[in-house]
Amino acid sequence: MARPADQLVRDEEGLVEPVIFADEEIYRLEQTRVFARSWLFVGPEAAIRNNGDYLTTHMGEDSVIVVRDKNGRIRVFLNKCRHRGNKVCLFDRGNQLAFTCTYHGWTYQNDGQLIGVPALQDSYLGELDKDQWGLIEVPRVATHAGLIFACWDAHGMPLGEHLGEMGFYLQYFLGAECVGGLEVVPGVQKYLMPGNWKLCSDNFAGDHYHFPATHAAYLRMARELREKGIQGRGVHPVRVDGNYYEVSPGWKKGVPHAVGGFRTSPEVVEDDLARAATLGPEAVEWVKYRYQRLQEALKDYSVQAYCFTRGHVFPNFSQIGLQSVLEARGLILWTPRGPNSTELWEWCAVDREAPRVVKEYAVADLLHGQSAAGLIGPDDHENFERMQDNLQTPIGQSWAFNYQMTLGRDDTYPGKESWKLQGLPGMMGYHTTEVNQRQFYRYWKELMMREEHGRNGQYGVTAGRGR
Repeated sequence: MARPADQLVRDEEGLVEPVIFADEEIYRLEQTRVFARSWLFVGPEAAIRNNGDYLTTHMGEDSVIVVRDKNGRIRVFLNKCRHRGNKVCLFDRGNQLAFTCTYHGWTYQNDGQLIGVPALQDSYLGELDKDQWGLIEVPRVATHAGLIFACWDAHGMPLGEHLGEMGFYLQYFLGAECVGGLEVVPGVQKYLMPGNWKLCSDNFAGDHYHFPATHAAYLRMARELREKGIQGRGVHPVRVDGNYYEVSPGWKKGVPHAVGGFRTSPEVVEDDLARAATLGPEAVEWVKYRYQRLQEALKDYSVQAYCFTRGHVFPNFSQIGLQSVLEARGLILWTPRGPNSTELWEWCAVDREAPRVVKEYAVADLLHGQSAAGLIGPDDHENFERMQDNLQTPIGQSWAFNYQMTLGRDDTYPGKESWKLQGLPGMMGYHTTEVNQRQFYRYWKELMMREEHGRNGQYGVTAGRGR
């Protein structure tokens, strides 16, 4: 980098230099210093329930295969043939005992072992050691709350330490383990956006401030429909009352994550019951049952927590659709595609035990809002594109971005002493703040300032026979 990372990110001042969103050298360094060192979300466990089930996704820019092998173990492999580097899996998902390269026909069992080499006796004289030429395996794979994470760095922190306080919110609110966990709707929504991956993550990590301006048309439509007594799919009033908070897991120490719009208000439950009534008594009973099970799971906490609006796990995994139990969860992966482009991958998940009428409503509700053609998502994407346009010139990169909202008042916000949130993990803040964005860039800076481990196996990757 032309300038040290601590000059590019001055989080204690609330200033970030725009060059970090557009510079090619910085982007390339991120691939080894951020993505190769962090635990990365690679998919929902519910998408590969059976032995042989697989999905393909990315860890940074690298294509990987996430597979439940013949023995039921979840493994992650680099989607790259060891012979000439061609992809060995060309599909988004499926069930396979083995993967075959379309170039020269090398075949790998779903535990990564090389089991087939055309003309092994005639061309190699039987001397190729197949045990040494299996797929490259990501050395560390772990799950939490139905989510699969993987990490290239064999010597880094365990997943539990990486997630830290965020693990609580994923377990009880996103993963919904108290009601049977998640069910994933088949398919993944994918589309390309002109914007740096950090701008997208930044938005989900802590930006409630943008909603009234960016989504003004959505709010106007919601108000007009409500005044006319019309129930619109994906169009709901946004209730912001005193029980509405920003949570900062990993605040000032460790890996920063984000929980936005955390709600404890009983009025939010009443909103869901009113919506459920339009779907019938089965939906109403489900909302009541789910709330009861959640409170039983949280019985050791004094706060009657209910939901949160959106969340983010560092570096590039966001969650949306948690503000209501009648909305499906969007599991969003911001896949980097160069400094000026991001590919959004979004899985749609629902509560496994929910009745069918709720599941169908929830899926439609999420996709009417947060999707490529939804009422909310495109507003953000247009902003990202215009921001990225302004970052392409030396003049456009000359003045720092401002992240100074509540700077110095993160844990001393006026009136905070009256908030009844004792015992919940993370630092609790006012619902409109930029603390989580400052924390995001604080940790990004720390990773970018560390020396590179290097390549050629130094990340601890394994190759050859599955193990």
